[in-house]
Amino acid sequence: MSIYSITVINTAPSCNNEIIQELSVSDCSSYIVRLIPNSTALGPFDVYVDNILYYSDLTLQEMLIGVIIVLQCTTPTPTPTNTQTPTQTPTNTTTNTLTPTPTPTNTKTPTTTPTTTPTNTSTPTQTGTSNLTPTPTPTNTETPTNTPTNTPTNTQTLTNTSTPTNTKTPTPTPTRLPFSAYLFPEPLDSNSQLSLGQYLYDNGADWYGFGNSGGVPNTTNYSNNMLIYLQYSGWSGSNNNFITNVNNLSGPIRQSIGVGVDSYGCAQNQYTFSTIKVETSNVNPNVQYNYIIWVPLEGVGNSLNNMTVDIGQSSPCTNSILDNGIPDTVLVSINVNVPSGRIIPSGNYRVLWNFTIPPSLPLGTSIFFKGDTKT
Repeated sequence: MSIYSITVINTAPSCNNEIIQELSVSDCSSYIVRLIPNSTALGPFDVYVDNILYYSDLTLQEMLIGVIIVLQCTTPTPTPTNTQTPTQTPTNTTTNTLTPTPTPTNTKTPTTTPTTTPTNTSTPTQTGTSNLTPTPTPTNTETPTNTPTNTPTNTQTLTNTSTPTNTKTPTPTPTRLPFSAYLFPEPLDSNSQLSLGQYLYDNGADWYGFGNSGGVPNTTNYSNNMLIYLQYSGWSGSNNNFITNVNNLSGPIRQSIGVGVDSYGCAQNQYTFSTIKVETSNVNPNVQYNYIIWVPLEGVGNSLNNMTVDIGQSSPCTNSILDNGIPDTVLVSINVNVPSGRIIPSGNYRVLWNFTIPPSLPLGTSIFFKGDTKT
């Protein structure tokens, strides 16, 4: 067992207040250090482990979200920077939760809340499919026919001759399966977030998930970050609270002009996705999720300004949670070009953001997502 001292210093001019928390650590552990939500401290802030500078010049926003400190791990951790970069080292051990809250010396002093989180990593497995149907080709068939031949002796002799006939079989035309939108539930619990964040960090992303980064990505490196995010193995299910394969959470996009009904009997406009049902068994009902929706651009007429979304609970065709909700208006305009071999079909996609469900836990009944209006 080792004792570590975590110190947070408010380096604002004429302030320089600090708070120190000692921790007893027996094995590899990760801690989140953050300010209390209503803190009025301006910063910037430095974070030390013992007498070693771990983070420097952190902003108030970064400290409200929290930064991650890894202690007593045998694998070297990346050098922390002035951005919110998870530096966890994944292990297959689980540590107990520790949540001490030191008492600040005055209103300018930040409060640290270290919490340990277990980590699990897994390897993504995606498969690609082809929607092309082989085309049979015409074949020439030899068909024997019997041709009578008269001989001089006035007797009839049958002679076999071969007459080729051209027999054609129907030729199927290659077809594209109906376009569908795909619902991705990102669990916001600490174990799932640590696994997702570590994967994104290890694979070169500079955004680490909705929960780890405290919200949606910014436009810088957006497409690259989303392609790495798409490759995370959790989207196939069975990883922490990533429970269901996202291919089972999809809704076909209506191509016909006008209004029709989907398989649930709900009204569906052209170029919107049909009702997607999320049962309590598809997610952990005791965990809040942030849902995003991947929409193939080709499936919505190759143009998309935005698409409003209805979310209801208990029965389809309702909007009790969200009525005509408007996704993030900036990110929806950016293409993400998905190559073949990913968990969803290849092509250009737009992503609809900002659906954190349910409003309060636990989730008692199924929830239903449906595209309302495309603009």
